[in-house]
This record gives sequence, structure tokens and C-alpha cells, in this order.
Amino acid sequence: MAKKEKPVSAEQPVEKTDEAKLRESLDVITLDEILSLEQFKEKVEESRKELYKTYSKQKRVSNILIPVVGLLMAAAFILFIAIKENWGKIVGGVIIGVTLVGMIVYYILTKNNLPNKSADYIRGFATHADNYVFSHADYSKAELYFKKRFAITDFLPDRVYKDIIDIASRNVVSFTYKDHEITVGEGALYKQGAKKHQKALLFVGKYMTFSNDLHFEDRYIITIKGANETDQPTDFEDLVVLHEQNKFSILGKDGAKFEKDLGKELINDLKSIDCTGSLLNVNIVIWAGRTSVYMSYDDSVIAIPLDKELNTAAYQKLKKDIHNLLEILVK
Repeated sequence: MAKKEKPVSAEQPVEKTDEAKLRESLDVITLDEILSLEQFKEKVEESRKELYKTYSKQKRVSNILIPVVGLLMAAAFILFIAIKENWGKIVGGVIIGVTLVGMIVYYILTKNNLPNKSADYIRGFATHADNYVFSHADYSKAELYFKKRFAITDFLPDRVYKDIIDIASRNVVSFTYKDHEITVGEGALYKQGAKKHQKALLFVGKYMTFSNDLHFEDRYIITIKGANETDQPTDFEDLVVLHEQNKFSILGKDGAKFEKDLGKELINDLKSIDCTGSLLNVNIVIWAGRTSVYMSYDDSVIAIPLDKELNTAAYQKLKKDIHNLLEILVK
């Protein structure tokens, strides 16, 4: 008697590990495409023009439909009121019905078109931008955590800004530089505004943080000001100005030996950072064990281009600014 074979079962799906689930939830993108400035611009402009074409077309159609719908509804109203015969009410009802059905069909067909294309564009733009900015021979293991967001608690230990009530963030990137794990992302910090339901901006730009091997008491805040002196620190009541030269200043505890703690070379090198153009201001807070950098940028870096071309010069400067600061601060 032949041995009965066991039925072949379908392959069971491999269960994802907790780490894999976390990476999926954060939409982790490996930044392994080395892009030149021109390649970065080409990729962005192609998708930007396509999205702007869709946006403009939908806006034109909406601008046409709104007055047409208004005229049709007005005509139906007139038929209802002015004409006493039944045919007037029937025709008016038909006009209203057809108009409403048309509006519903149009809404169903277009409601997800622009939002979906916008979401794809934003994700693609972040990927291209970060592939360009972090494509450097000195960087490794660069990854974009597209859905990760900073929390207020990420900023509170720095003690650069006080009374933070809200935060917005996006595009958090992690990479390795000189055996240090660097985290960079966009952030906006808010305080209570003049009115009850109003918020005032404390900082907007790129935030970068990493560990250091320094040993001293308390903290130093180093400020490199631009022409407009925007996004200045607000949490420094316990500090005094230890050094000031033109637009460069160091705040710390009264009597702190900042040259010994930070090093003369680091201080002199930071004075070379150029807060012009798209870079408006730099605030650096240094504790024993932790360094954080607040780089204030204008809309050429912070705003995602839609109706205007990508400002390549601003991103070229951003890439240079980040590397220059890391070269000085990470030893």
C-alpha cells in the first residue's frame, strides 16, 4: 500500500519583527542615491510641474463650476417662485437634482486626486532633497524617517527657548559622522501669542543634535547672528555674556572658563560660519555630553516649492552649512 502524501500547505506569511513594524510605521527611506545639484533640481522640477499643472487645472475647473452652479440654482429658484404652473416646479426640481448629482460626481472623482498627488510629491521632494544634502563621503548610514516627528520634550533639555507650547516638525534624518550618530530635522517652535488662541514663533529651521565628549558644569549657548537677528534664545536668565564679537556671542555661567571648556580652535572656527542668504541665524547649545544646533532658514529652504522653481543655491548652502558645523563641532 502506497504511503499517503501530506497535502502541500500554502506558505505562511513571515511575521514582521517589532523593529520592522516600527520602521514601516515611520516610513524609513534609505538615502543611498548620490545626487548632484543638477540631478536634484531635475527630479524636483519634473514632479513639481506635474503637481502644479494638476492644481492649476483643478482650480480653473472650480472657478468655472462655482458661478455655473450659482446660475443654475438661481434659475431653478426663479422657476419655483415665478412660475405657478407645475411644469415650472418640475423643471426647477430637475435642474436642482442634476446640479446636485453633478456636484457629487465631481467631488467623488476629484476629492483624492490632488491630496494624493500632493502627498506623493512631498514624500518625493523630501527624499530627493535629503539624498542631495546628505550625500557626502564623510556620512554613512543615512536614513530619512519620513513619518517621525520631534516632540516638545526633545527640545526642553537644550534650554535655548522657554515657554514652548507647540511644535511642528518633519523630515527627520539620522546618519553617522566620525562615529557619532547625528540627527537632523526641520522644526518650528511656538510660544503663547499676545491673544489667547494665538501662537508666536520662537524658531523655524533645521535642528541638529548629537553627543559630545566634553566635561564641564552647566551649559554654553553660542549665537551667530544674521542681519535681522531672528529666532534669538529666550532661556538664558541664568547666564551672562562671556564673550562677544560683532555678531558672535557666547553665554554661560558667570565665571565659566569657556575657552578651556570649549577650546579656542572651536570658538575661532565658529566665527567663520556665514549667516547670510538663506541662513538667518545659528544658536548652538553645548552641555557635557550633548550638542544641539538651531539653524534658522528662510522660505527658500523651509517652504516646499510649488508655484516657484527650486532655489538650488539655498540647498547648496544648506548642505555646506551642515557639513561646516559638523566639521567644527564633532571631534
